[in-house]
Amino acid sequence: MIKAMRYLGWIGVVLCGYGCGGGNGVGPEEVRKQEDKLYEEISVAWQAYNEEQWLRAIDSFSGVLVETDAVQELDLSIKNKVKSEAQNGIGWSFFRTQDLASAAAAFNISTRLDRRNVDAWVGWAGVSLAQEDYPQVVQFSIQALEIDPEYNSAVRLDPTGRLLGHDPFDKRQVRILLAEAYFHLGRYSAQERPDPHNAAAQVRLLQNSYNFIDPGQLLEAISEVAFELQSEISGEN
Repeated sequence: MIKAMRYLGWIGVVLCGYGCGGGNGVGPEEVRKQEDKLYEEISVAWQAYNEEQWLRAIDSFSGVLVETDAVQELDLSIKNKVKSEAQNGIGWSFFRTQDLASAAAAFNISTRLDRRNVDAWVGWAGVSLAQEDYPQVVQFSIQALEIDPEYNSAVRLDPTGRLLGHDPFDKRQVRILLAEAYFHLGRYSAQERPDPHNAAAQVRLLQNSYNFIDPGQLLEAISEVAFELQSEISGEN
């Protein structure tokens, strides 16, 4: 009887170890606090980025990676999302310092940690355009728009509603990336059927109406739309 009671008690400890805070005395509330603390540090890192302190931002985002790995109580899925956002911030920061190789590496890690991190896909598309890797621009831009057709980097939020916004970059700029990539790939327009996978179609989506005439005129139209968007952003700032 005594052995049976001891056995049942041991079973209770094991079950509680899996379902009552991981057997380390840390409950769900404490886990949420740790997650919130990490996102607070990510928010601070984005503030450094928005103040154009790129290297300080990289250091801050890197610190979040180290701290996240040190928190044993967080589920792997939560850790991956936090680390994906930190790598995303590192990617954008390196992009701003024109270190394209480091930026691409960070975005690669970010998107592997969280396939739905739209901001990282967009950043990687921008880096790919700068590297003149046009097939990747198309791939990453489409991936981003499929996940979030209303993408807007300036109003991104973390799981608790804390602002993680940065550069005023939205779905329109992503379509400009697509238009430029399609143009360089020679995919100017679809002559026989409706098809969004060409440069003219992307301009049409931005202007509501556009008639393709020739590649030179198309390139001029892309440049004009890009300039208009940049002027709008400058006006907002």
